[in-house]
Amino acid sequence: MVKKILFSIILFSQITFGQNYVKGTMNPAYSNQYNWVILYQLKGAKQVYIGNTTLANGEFKINIPATASKGVYRLMYKMDQKSQVDFIYNKENVELTFNPKEPKTSVKFIVSDENKLYSNYLIKATALQQKLDSLQLEYFHLKDNKSKMEVSNLYSKTLKDYKETEKSYQLKSEGLQASHFIKANEVYFPSKLLKTPQEFLNSKKQHYFDFVNFEDKVLQNSIFITEKVIDYVFYLSVSEDVSVQNSLYKQAIKEVEEKAGNDLLLKSDLLTTILYNFNQQENAPLMKYVLNIYTKLPKEFQNLEVIKDTKNKLKLAIGNVAPDFSWQENGVTKKLSNLNIADHYILVFWSTTCSHCLHEIPLLHEFSKTLKDVHVIGFTLEKDDLGFKKYSKLYPEWTNVLGLNKWQNKTARTYEIRATPTYFILDKNKRIVAKPNHFEDVKAFFKN
Repeated sequence: MVKKILFSIILFSQITFGQNYVKGTMNPAYSNQYNWVILYQLKGAKQVYIGNTTLANGEFKINIPATASKGVYRLMYKMDQKSQVDFIYNKENVELTFNPKEPKTSVKFIVSDENKLYSNYLIKATALQQKLDSLQLEYFHLKDNKSKMEVSNLYSKTLKDYKETEKSYQLKSEGLQASHFIKANEVYFPSKLLKTPQEFLNSKKQHYFDFVNFEDKVLQNSIFITEKVIDYVFYLSVSEDVSVQNSLYKQAIKEVEEKAGNDLLLKSDLLTTILYNFNQQENAPLMKYVLNIYTKLPKEFQNLEVIKDTKNKLKLAIGNVAPDFSWQENGVTKKLSNLNIADHYILVFWSTTCSHCLHEIPLLHEFSKTLKDVHVIGFTLEKDDLGFKKYSKLYPEWTNVLGLNKWQNKTARTYEIRATPTYFILDKNKRIVAKPNHFEDVKAFFKN
């Protein structure tokens, strides 16, 4: 019995001392605005939950299980992409401070030599990278040879400093997790200033992935590669012409596929991330394009939820024909697709039990009277027909549709209605041309 107790004490002691933690302090001026912190491990396009805790005067501490693997971890304290701090975990305690309003630029590591090293590297390397780009852009505007020579000399000196900085930190980080990110974060710069902006852009694109090893498992098990890919696809080649922009997107996606090679798991993660961004943009042609590539992957590398979510969003994407529905009017069955009485339609889902609706719907009614060739379809979501019978009489010019079962109404679910009022603007062919958030946005659409 004594042996069992001693063994339990030793085992508990080993678990306790084998467990690391992340400890943080927010700026006290903002600490009362946040109540919790969640810790995730980042793995490609996925976030794996590790733990959570509440905040006490802007301070928190989360234990990291002894079984947790090395990698990049994320602290999230609000459900948006801005309210998060990433750090490297390499089986050591991590302590940090940061301003929750500006987490990326304000984070300081108090404990964790690896994160201190990587943080210092990013500060110095980024400053030199930005200076080199700035000198290149300045060079394009110079007219006289003397100024060009001065800028060229300064560029050469800065480039030398940058290469020395990269080499220094790569040596310092040997054997550490940070080494993988420092090497991959290096940026190519030509030995001499380029003469035209087009040469500059071509060079940026040509050498964008020069230092990124797509086969590096440490990079794959972080979000480094996915973030680089998003920048490459969405921000490196831009055109105001929609068709040209979509062609540039497709070309960039093909290049990313080639970089991923035969690594189907990496390809799946990258396509998932790209698809998510096109879903956010509601870019229907590119949603279809990427989904077609994604669904050609072997089944084990497909996420059914991703496919389902994309297909649902496609139904309601701007540019697509609005989902059809029918209703009874004076004993006659009518359908949205058969309406042919206007050049534009305002489809609004609302409810007579919604106070916000009771404010906006009368405003919409008065505004609709000022519009030509615009017809309003008021789809009223109700539990019974009492409110509908009362309020539909106030808007006789509209097509008034009763949707029983409220949120569970089939049409409401098809249109993913989660709040009222929700607006859709359709053209004469019932294609969705806008999805205003508020009545003021409806007004702005037609005034413009």
